[in-house]
Parts: sequence; structure tokens; C-alpha cells
Amino acid sequence: MSPLLDSAPSNPRKGVFAVNTADKIGLLPGFGWVTGHALLVTIIIAWAVTPGLMIVIGVIGESRWIPLWSERQFRSFFPGDLLLGVAVASLLDMAGSLPDAERWYNAAWWHLAVLIGAAVVAIVMTWLERGAYPKRALLSPTKIYHNGVLYVGYGYVAVTTTVAVVVGAPSWYLAVPILFGGGWMALVVRDNTSDTSLAAAHAHVADWWPLWDSWRISSRDF
Repeated sequence: MSPLLDSAPSNPRKGVFAVNTADKIGLLPGFGWVTGHALLVTIIIAWAVTPGLMIVIGVIGESRWIPLWSERQFRSFFPGDLLLGVAVASLLDMAGSLPDAERWYNAAWWHLAVLIGAAVVAIVMTWLERGAYPKRALLSPTKIYHNGVLYVGYGYVAVTTTVAVVVGAPSWYLAVPILFGGGWMALVVRDNTSDTSLAAAHAHVADWWPLWDSWRISSRDF
């Protein structure tokens, strides 16, 4: 039995154990709190992670309201992250139906590999964005949160849960995350095939300052 599952009460049948949803997926310590909720609660959690916290970080860390419904924001972020949140929440909800058994998709090695892979993707993406953003914009609180937390943490949970559900608990309900995830992907494609220079100039800015420096919140990026 893998180290992640050693603490679970064992079933007399070999390779079978009684675990919660996080253990069925195999989520690493610190990530299990997103599982085990009603679907609506999980959607709210996903939306709080993004775009909710991004908006809060923009206010506190950069003294500005980040643009949402305008050409100054990537559509894959908003409303895209709302669609992505429903897709990921639906997958987490489906994960409750995974078998109480050891599988390769809940093994520690797989989850560590995905987490490391997500971190590498975040680093590479940030490196490639040097031409699109000034250095101070790349170091802005919203950009650090987006690339450092969402790419790594959110990406890790999304990938491992998707794989676990597709392999371990396929059903017609997969149509829901496919529908909403497909909508998000369409917005990603839109952003990558259209002129997003205006969005890049305002989504993450170089002239930011923490709220406590002036106690003024700017709406200049709307």
C-alpha cells in the first residue's frame, strides 16, 4: 500500500481500503480540502480560488480593480475561469464514485510527477511571457498568483482528478465537465488566435502598489 493510503482502515480484501474522496484520487497532503463537499459548494470553492482571489489580490496587492467584462482582459480568464470551475468541480464530485482501491492514478509517484510537471509548465510559461510583460508586471501579485498558484496547484488538482475519473469512474456525467471544459478551451483558443495586446497590457500591470501605500483603489484598467 502506498504511503498516502497507509492510514486508511484496511479492507480484508487485498488492495481494497475504506477512504475518503481525496484518498481515492490520491491527492497529496494539503489538497484534500477541496473534496467531499456538495457540488454547489465545490463550485463556489473553485470560483473563490479563481477568479475570486485574483480580484481580491488585485485590490490588496495592486490597489486596482482588475478588468473583467472588457477587451482589457483575457476571455479565458473571465468568464473562462467560471466555466473551468464548474468543470473541475463536476470532476471532483464524480471522484466520490471512484473505487475504494489502490490504482496507479492514486499512487504517490503519479501525483508527485504531475505536481512537478505543473511547476515546470509554470516556470516555462513565465519565461516565455517575458516579451509580453515588463519584469515588474511578471512580479506583480496577480501574476505570481496566476502562474505560481493556479498553474501549479489548480492545474495539479484538475489533471489528477480528470485522469482518475476518466480511468476509474467513467459515466454519462462526464458530459458535464466536457461541456464546460470545452467552453473554457474555446476561449483559450480565441485568446491565442486574436489580438490580445490590449488584454496583456491591463491584465497584469507594471505600475502597481500595495493598497496600504495609498489606500486608494484605481479602476484605470477597466
